[in-house]
Amino acid sequence: MVRTMSGRPSEHRIAILERGEGRVQASCSCGWRSAIFGADKRLGVMDALQQAADAADLHEWDVSLP
Repeated sequence: MVRTMSGRPSEHRIAILERGEGRVQASCSCGWRSAIFGADKRLGVMDALQQAADAADLHEWDVSLP
């Protein structure tokens, strides 16, 4: 899944990457990477996906600030 910031052109392209065994990480074309989520097996896979998506959203918001 690749998302770009909506509303304006941007060089930031964010992807949610699978890191194996239910672990995921958000990564941006600018070099930013989130923590790896899902290493804690007590939580479900959807929780890890949501955490990575939330981290990606926060990065998009952060880079959109002047």
